[in-house]
Amino acid sequence: MFDTMRKKILLLTTIYPAPDLEYGTPSIHYFTREWVKMGFEVNVIHFQAVYPSIFYLFAKLCREKIASKTGAVVFTRKEKEDKHYNMDGVSIYRFPVFKKIPHGRYSGKVIINQVNKIIEIYEREGYSPETIIGHFSNPQLEIIPHLKQFYSARTCMIMHDVGKSIKSTFKKEYENLMSNIDIWGYRSIPIQRGFEENFGKPKHSFLCYSGIPAHYISKINPRSFIGNLSQFAYVGELIKRKNPVVLVSAINKVYPEGNYQISYIGRGAEKVNILKLSNSLKTNELISFIGYIPRDEIQTVLDNTECMIMISENETFGLVYLEAMARGCLTIGSRNEGIDGVIEHGKNGFLCKSGDENELAEIIREINSLTPNNRKQISDNAIATALELTDYKAAKTYLDAVNYYE
Repeated sequence: MFDTMRKKILLLTTIYPAPDLEYGTPSIHYFTREWVKMGFEVNVIHFQAVYPSIFYLFAKLCREKIASKTGAVVFTRKEKEDKHYNMDGVSIYRFPVFKKIPHGRYSGKVIINQVNKIIEIYEREGYSPETIIGHFSNPQLEIIPHLKQFYSARTCMIMHDVGKSIKSTFKKEYENLMSNIDIWGYRSIPIQRGFEENFGKPKHSFLCYSGIPAHYISKINPRSFIGNLSQFAYVGELIKRKNPVVLVSAINKVYPEGNYQISYIGRGAEKVNILKLSNSLKTNELISFIGYIPRDEIQTVLDNTECMIMISENETFGLVYLEAMARGCLTIGSRNEGIDGVIEHGKNGFLCKSGDENELAEIIREINSLTPNNRKQISDNAIATALELTDYKAAKTYLDAVNYYE
C-alpha cells in the first residue's frame, strides 16, 4: 500500500527533541523515524518560541515551580540562531520564532517570514512536500494554508487539546484557517470528543495514538498476582498536574500497617511534597526515589512492579502507561484523559478520577478483591493491547489515515 502513497512528508511542530535540548517529549520523533524506515522522505520544522529577555531571567529563577504548576517545557536561555540537524534519517530545522507573550499569537510579519524561509530552504534543496502535517495549532494553523497553496499538498492537523485555544488565539479567522485542513487527527478519545463538541465532526479524522518499541512487550507473562498488591511504581515527572503525592496518601489508606513499597521514577519539584507527606505519615522507608533513568532501564523496574499508577490531569496520551501495560503491570490511569479508551476499566487496566485520593484507594482495594486469575487476565489483556500499539503499527496507522482520503 505504501508504494501508492505520497512519499515526501513535511511535519511542523512546536515541540521536538534535539541533542542540545534537555527538556521536551520525543513522542513525535517516534512517528517520523518509523516513516523513514518505511521509505518516506521526512522533513521537520521545529518552531522554538522565543520571548523578551526578561522572561528568561524569570525562568532561571523559577523553572522548577513553573514546570511543576503548568507541566510546560520551560526554557531558561534564549535561542538565537537557526539550527539544522539529522536524527535517525529525519532532517530537522529548528527556527527561533519571536512572540511577545507565552500562548499568544505570532505576528503576521513573523508568520510570513517563516513561510518564506521554509520555501526558500526547500527550493534550494529541491524538496517539495506532498503531505504537510502540523502538531499543535499555534502557529501551524496559520502557516499550513500558505504552504498548502504553494505546494498543492495534502494537509493534516494533529490536535493535542480539544481546540478551545484555536478560537481564543485566531478569533474571527479560525474558521477560514481550519478550512485548509484536509484531515484532523486526535491524540486521544477525550480530545476527539472535546474537539467535535467545539467544532462539529470534520469530514475526515482519525485517532493518532503513540506506540512503543516492540521489544518492550513481554513475550511471556510470568506474573501470578498471589496475595495483595505490594509493589507500586510511578513513572513520570514529579509535577503538580500529575498528582504524584496522591499515591502516598491513597496507598497508605489501604495499607496502614505499611506492607507496601512505592518507587518513583522521575524528577521534579513535587519530590519535596512527597517527602513532607511521607515524613508526617512515618512512611519514608516505604518510598524510594529512583530519579531519572533511561527509557530502556525503566523496563527492569516495571518488571519488579505489580501496579503502575499515574492519575494526572491534562495528559495528552502518556506512553508510560502503555510501557507499563506492555510489561504486564496492572496499570491505573486517569479517567477522561489521554489514556482513557486505550485502558478499559476492569478489562486491561483501571481508570480513576485525576488526583482523587479516595477513589484511588478504592480501586486498589477492588484489585485486591479480585482472584489471582482475574488479575492475571487483566495483565494478559494489557499486554495484548500494547501489541497493537507498537511504534511501527502506530506510525503505519497514522500514515494510512492521512493518505487514505481522496
